Formats: sequence, C-alpha cells, structure tokens
Amino acid sequence: MCGIAGIIRTDGAAVDTAALGRMVSALVHRGPDEEGVWIDERGRAGLGVRRLAVIDPSGSRQPATNEDGSVHLAQDGAVYNYGDLRRRLEACGHEFASAGDTEVLVHLYEDDGPDMVGRLVGMFAFAIWDAPRQRLLLARDRLGQKPLYWWHGPMGLVFASEPAALLACTDVPREMHPQAIGTFLRFGYVPAPATGFAGIHKLEPAHYLQFDAAANQVAGPTRYWDVPGGPPDTDTSPAAWRERLLATLSEAVRSRLAADVPLGVLLSGGMDSSVVAALAAEHVSGQLRTFTVRFAESGWDESARARDVAERLGARHTEVNVEPKCVEALETLVRHHGEPFADSSGIAVYYLAREARRDVTVALSGDGGDESFGGYPRHAAMAVSEGMAAGTRRLLAQLGRRMPPRPGRKGRWNAARRFLSALDLDPLPRYLRWRSLFSSADLALLLTPDFAAEALAADPLERWRACIRNLDTRPWVDRAMAIDLADYLPNDCLAKVDVASMAHGLEVRSPLLDHRVVELARQMPVNLKWRPRLGRLPQGKAILREAFSPKGSRTLFLPQSILTRGKMGFGVPVGRWLAGACAGWMRGILLDKRTLGRGLFQGETVEELIAAHTSLRADHGDRLWALLCLELWMRAFVDRQGDIA
Repeated sequence: MCGIAGIIRTDGAAVDTAALGRMVSALVHRGPDEEGVWIDERGRAGLGVRRLAVIDPSGSRQPATNEDGSVHLAQDGAVYNYGDLRRRLEACGHEFASAGDTEVLVHLYEDDGPDMVGRLVGMFAFAIWDAPRQRLLLARDRLGQKPLYWWHGPMGLVFASEPAALLACTDVPREMHPQAIGTFLRFGYVPAPATGFAGIHKLEPAHYLQFDAAANQVAGPTRYWDVPGGPPDTDTSPAAWRERLLATLSEAVRSRLAADVPLGVLLSGGMDSSVVAALAAEHVSGQLRTFTVRFAESGWDESARARDVAERLGARHTEVNVEPKCVEALETLVRHHGEPFADSSGIAVYYLAREARRDVTVALSGDGGDESFGGYPRHAAMAVSEGMAAGTRRLLAQLGRRMPPRPGRKGRWNAARRFLSALDLDPLPRYLRWRSLFSSADLALLLTPDFAAEALAADPLERWRACIRNLDTRPWVDRAMAIDLADYLPNDCLAKVDVASMAHGLEVRSPLLDHRVVELARQMPVNLKWRPRLGRLPQGKAILREAFSPKGSRTLFLPQSILTRGKMGFGVPVGRWLAGACAGWMRGILLDKRTLGRGLFQGETVEELIAAHTSLRADHGDRLWALLCLELWMRAFVDRQGDIA
C-alpha cells in the first residue's frame, strides 16, 4: 500500500519540485515507511511515492524503473499473482533487482503495454511513465479498491491517490461542481468519474487512461474488464457450485495472506467477514488476530457475534469502543476523502483501523459479499416486489405513503414504509428511491432554486442504465446487485475502507473482491443466493450459509448465530448521537451564517429537519450527517483550507 502522485508538464516549464514534494507529503499517512521522488532529466515528468512496506520491506523501493531507466512506475496496492508473472518475465530474459510485486509491473509493461492490466490479480492504482514514447499510463483495479484522481489542463496532467494531494499542486483549480453536489445529496457519495470539483476526475474501476505528453492529449479512459453478462449456468448442481465457490474463496484468502508483516482480520460479526476469518484461520500459522467494534446502543452492536466467531476459531480478539465523542474524527476523514462523502460507518472503520494498526500492518475484510451474493435487504425487496401484481403494488404504495415516519433507523416500521411507498414505480426508479437519502422532491425543498437548477440537471439513472446494459435477460434482483457492485461498492464501501484504514497506514485486503470470485457469483443461478422465509423477506447469501454450516463439507463451520441472522449493516448510530450528545455541535455548523450564506440550502428547510430530528418526530440522522459532511468539505477545500494537518 502506498500513496502516489505525479506531475507531467507539457508547457515547456519544469516540474515544480516543491509542488511535487507537497503532494507527496500530503500522503504520508498512506505510506509512513519510506518516501521516493523521481524527476526526469528534462524536468518534464515527476513521480512521487509514500510507501507502506508490506512485501520485500528492505527492497522494492519506489518509484521503480526498468534496466535501462526508460520506464518508471509509482504503485499503490498489491498484486497477488506477482510470483507467477515474475517467473514468466524471467523466462523472457528480464532481470530483477528486488523481490516484491512493484518491479514486476515495470517489466510487464515493457512486454505487454497497457494490456498488462488484464493479467493482474489484485488491488492497485499505478502510474507508468514511458520516456521514449513520452506517454503516461494510469490504471485502477477491477473493483475499485484503490483510488486514483487526475486533472488535465493546459500545463499538462496531475494525478494523486487523494484530492488533497492533487490540490497541493497550485495549478489544479478547486472549483465546486454543482451536479456532483446534487448527486452527493442523493446518494451520500459522488460516483466516479465525477468528484466534488469541476475538472478533477476519479479514474473508474477496471479502466486505464493514457496521456500523450507530446500532444497534451488524454486517450480514454478505456475499460479493460467487466463482469460477464448473459444467462447463468444452470447445468451445475448446487453441491458442485458450493465446492467450486469454496475452492475459489479459499485460494483468494490464501493469496491475500502473503505479507512480510503481521496481519489480522476485521471481524464485523456478519456473514462475510466471518467466512473470511474462518478461511484465514486454516491458512495462517499461529494464532489469528481479529478486531471488531462495540457500541453501547442496542440494535447497533454486533460485538457478541464477532466474539462467538473469534472463540470458535481460537483467535486473539480485540474489541474497540465507538462512542459519540468519535465524531471528532469526522474533520480528519473529510480531509482524507477530499470530496463529499457521508457514510457514517467510516467513523467506526477509522477507530477500528487505528486499534488494529497497533498490532498488525495488513488486515483482511469481508467487503464485497453483499453485492455478489445478495446481502442487502433491498435486494430481497426487489425480488419480492417483482413477484407482485401491478395492482397489489399500487395499493401497497398508497398504504406506505400514508404511514407517518418514526425515529430510529433500525426500526421495522420505517423500513416497511420505505419499501412500500416506492412499489408503484418502475424497477429502476423504485431502486433509486430505496437507495436515496433525499428524493427529487426532497431536494426541491432543500436547495435554493438557483442552485437546484444546476445541481439537479443530470439524470440520476443514466449511470445505472450503463451498469446493467448487458443484463437484459436477468431478473431485476440480479440487475440491482450489479448496480451496487459497479456503483455503491467502489464509490461508497471501498472508498470508506480505503480512506479510514490508510489514515493509519493499515492495508486492508478483501478476498471476496477477487475478480474470479465476483465472476463466479455472477454465473450462479439466482436461487442459490436466496433462502425463502415464511412471512419475511427472503434471506440472501444462502450458498455461503450452507457451505459454512454443519451440513456443509467443511470440518470448521460457523456458529448458528451467524448462519441464521439477517443483514445488520456496519452502521453507526449517528441519528441518536445527533438527537442527543452531538445536537449542539450539529446546530453550530448547519445553522451557522457561513453555511447558510453559501446559497445552497433553504434555511427554513434545514431548521425543520433539525427540529423534527431533535424532537424525535422523525429520524433525519443520515440526511443531517450528509449536510454536515458537505459543509465541512466546503470549509476544508472550496474555502481553500484543504491541506492535511
């Protein structure tokens, strides 16, 4: 794991070494072990790296180069099949000066050019400067585990792992992008390739771009991988599917345990991280380390279930308390994200990562299981709703819209109200309603008319239609899962984990995001992922539950408390915090003249949201949290205070 940055100048001026130094320094938390900067002899290209040494700690220094110094590379992440690739390259005559994965990428580029990315198994974001061709290659892994931001202008191209580092180059403007803000208020994040800034882009997962410095032109971004579409494989038996899945998962876990530093598992108490921990326990030598968070609020705490799993596996287990005072970390997280981001569970990951980093440098997680195996309640809701007659959906939608809201996000009442009220919509708008913090009608009341005209100009469904373009023959539940895999997973879940963990220099690896696991899951018949339940929504991840139950073929299975429970979610009780201990802090920010004077929000609407929430007439916790995150981002970046402390 590392933080990378670079400047390619095309205007005849030399790379500003001080600017590149500032960019690299802004990434020190991502790579606390070592700093490397390279600038070509003409002064037109510069690469910088802050390194977290995980494999080959004493070697594999960056930026790396080839034998004749014509190709230079800066890499973030880990390539798990680097051993096989190295042996192939050595057979072709390449010579290596280090033992890690970084130098492998340099030589692979020499042989394969941009096609190299399709040969990699892992999580990565990297930049390769090809001096003879005066060309830069930027690439990002298939599922979007590692971030990469870039800006192109008259002076050339600038890139970095985080926006704060990018903005340390004063050539890069920091103008707010209204449409990106509108999208953020709907979802709580800004989907790639947009960011909160006009002109600054996130490279999308499974894409690379090439920059021709001689012509100052960007080619791409180009997609190099996609999850297969087409009909599922219905010829394979359920038992054969289970064995195939177990073998693929086991190998994915084994390959991610390769490290020359201590490692452990982030254990949430849910199905996915428990599966990863169980498989890891079979491969590690010695006692497995596991880490989980603990909340005082009932309905949010899963520490008892995580403890059950750790005891079953004989792991050395650590629990981390997360309390209302933990909102103190929000401003730090806002600076590290560098763009508007409102997933409050990042607070929990931040403190969990801080504690884990005291003992380990690498941690495995269960990210990705929900999107591939149907873990979210909204997936089950889509499956159920598509089985209803149109008339039934209309009647239930009318009922849902008559249900008054109640405080408490974990309550079944609000979940039922949310589910029912959207049933009379077509599938894609229905899923949008279930996924939105603020609906279009809500935003029309919240935003000032002038800002709304810009912020709401884009069609929020256009991106989703592209996500499911090759899934016309699949049921809508499959399409909903594909949307989450392509959109929610990289832009929310993985961004949250990357930022919160790398703030402490902790490398998090996700075996369920091995692209071979994802491809296998997409090929499965949908009925293998769902278990019907009388009078309740069907339960997802059925094939995982069966594989790790006493009825499966494994000798080490998971506790019944894990196998039978539904999805809880790795959430934080911000609704309760903002109605209680943190209410004054919230008012001080959202009702401040500086906030309301921006002309984005209608003050009366903001005041009503706060009043309804703090009086417990309704639960607007997630909405108010989003407004807080946006204002703190505006203060840190748009108001030109974006340097990382």
